[in-house]
Amino acid sequence: MAQTFGFVVETSDDGRATVVAEKGQGCGSCSVVAQCHGGRAATTAKTPALNRAGAAVGDRVTLTIESGAVLWRMAVLYLVPVLGMLTGAFTGDFLSNGGDGTDSGRSIVFGLAGFILGFVFSVAISRIWSAARPVMPIITRIANTRLASPSSHPPAGCGGK
Repeated sequence: MAQTFGFVVETSDDGRATVVAEKGQGCGSCSVVAQCHGGRAATTAKTPALNRAGAAVGDRVTLTIESGAVLWRMAVLYLVPVLGMLTGAFTGDFLSNGGDGTDSGRSIVFGLAGFILGFVFSVAISRIWSAARPVMPIITRIANTRLASPSSHPPAGCGGK
């Protein structure tokens, strides 16, 4: 599990909160860290989170993202196109001269078509999963309670901790 700290800036009645998360150790171990902030380097990110700890505005909290859900989705996104490419390549090889491997043109075309179909299929699955059950950070612990205001901590890059 990847963990980092953040400050709650907003809460809602549906059990969610908006957190300004600090990019820290959790982000360093995350395999998709380059995807955050549109590829720009940043030290904080505003993100929605499930508020299981009952945090209030101004609380410093621990955010956790379950690695299993992220890894499973990444596996589908990467492995389905590869399996489609292999299936297409073997099908193309089998259809051209009975699988003796003398004509590789059909195998290449079928492999490319299988990769594209696999990619389209994996993106569709990913969008369905994201709509049904989005991967969202969870507030697992309140580190410090109710600061005077969420802006009372110094902004990133000003020497504050």
